[in-house]
Amino acid sequence: MTLSHHLFVVTGLLLAQVAWAAEADERWVEIASTDKAQWLGKKGSGDVANLGKQKGNAYSYVYQVLNKKDKTYEYKQLFVELSSCRRGYGYVYYNSMEGEFLGKDGFVRFGTTVADALGSMACTSWDQKTGKVSLADQGDTWEVVASAAETGNKYALKADTVRKTVYNKKPSVAVLYSYEDVKNKTVSYGEYVFPLADCKRGFGVAYSLNFDGELLYKSDIALDGDSVLSATISALCTKL
Repeated sequence: MTLSHHLFVVTGLLLAQVAWAAEADERWVEIASTDKAQWLGKKGSGDVANLGKQKGNAYSYVYQVLNKKDKTYEYKQLFVELSSCRRGYGYVYYNSMEGEFLGKDGFVRFGTTVADALGSMACTSWDQKTGKVSLADQGDTWEVVASAAETGNKYALKADTVRKTVYNKKPSVAVLYSYEDVKNKTVSYGEYVFPLADCKRGFGVAYSLNFDGELLYKSDIALDGDSVLSATISALCTKL
């Protein structure tokens, strides 16, 4: 089971909103399921943990993945930064049982991918442990702003993440976006940043960043154009 499967849209999303204790007699509780695999968390394995050089900055638990075709299992340890739980998005980090880093996937709380479910479970478990709410579910705040005519692939902006920021020393507007590959049933995430001055003049450079703030790509854009990216950035500028 490769890590890329964590971007698949799930057919079952159970634990993002429920407690480990909800299945009191089960050792493993289902978190997410697709037609190819099932992800289950191990009860009692969750706790505040250390990620990187910081202490107590993450929540971790053990999970297993069932390959439905081969009837085989894999076991891993998962980490999510507590700051991501509060912010509502970040990374799910995967380690072997020896602590070897295996990879990471972007996740958004209350989302529809396997990574979303795995990350949201960590945040929900942390909330249950503390008795507090790190972030409330505000319902569906995604707005589809552009789609490709030939493929049907969709770009959406998360309206409640629109904010003013500074990028390359320029006042800018930023937002969380999702890209849905309709054919492959996958969703990926990033952040778009566009200078405020360029919103006003109608053209400029759009920057796509990952959740670490690293540049993925940049594109010359004229607002109100016919491209998918032009439509997406045009929608972002209207939200100021």
